[in-house]
Amino acid sequence: MIAIETTSSGRAREAWIALEALANPKAAHRRRKADRLAALAKGRKALDRLRAMPHMPALPPHLAEAVAAIETLEAAVLSLDSIGHRLADAGELVDAAEQADRTDLPADAEDAARALLAERYDELREDIDRIARTAYAGRVNLLDGLGGELTVPLDARGRSSAAIPGVNATSEAEGLALPAPELAFATAAERTAIRQAIAAARQQAAAFAARFEVDAALLAARIQPEPPTSGRRRKARRRAPDAGAHAPDPDSHSAHSTKEPV
Repeated sequence: MIAIETTSSGRAREAWIALEALANPKAAHRRRKADRLAALAKGRKALDRLRAMPHMPALPPHLAEAVAAIETLEAAVLSLDSIGHRLADAGELVDAAEQADRTDLPADAEDAARALLAERYDELREDIDRIARTAYAGRVNLLDGLGGELTVPLDARGRSSAAIPGVNATSEAEGLALPAPELAFATAAERTAIRQAIAAARQQAAAFAARFEVDAALLAARIQPEPPTSGRRRKARRRAPDAGAHAPDPDSHSAHSTKEPV
């Protein structure tokens, strides 16, 4: 994530946010989501202003790279949203497997139902891996955990740049850490462990998305287009005469007046 300086008021707000997360997790989640959407909306407005500049039919290279980076980040956020939906579906499968113990079905039928749910859960894990490993925007994948990184110049002279590292949003242990249902949801201990892993993975995916959204907003806010410069316009301003300073007197014979022949 792009590094920004935290003031004392910012640290106080972070402490308040931490307390809120402990006291009222649902309210904290809603506030974080609202903050993410507000930051991304601000970034998109700044990006729209860049694209709509009338004096720039073609963006300079550093602004074009920034636009491409912002679009890459937004594509990563959309992919993370898709992963979040798969994780929510996975949680529902575990809940359904838990309900199978409370039915009046024979034991064999319960085992078969849980096995089908476990198979569907494995398919969701494969879907998550597919999304993460094919989430390319341009030539960069920020979700496969293979070291993809965005490097974005922040000015035309290359004096400063932003480095945005990728993440691992796969189901692997190094990523979202979604365990396989080795016992096909047959035991309560396995179902509990997988349910906890899904909850942690949803929080992690949401944190990845929030980070990329904030990065996109910061990029759009920090990139400042340079004002247009025109040599002709500057020359015209230098050569423009002062009003009335050198106006010729119609009654006098200046060097440029026409003399009548004697």
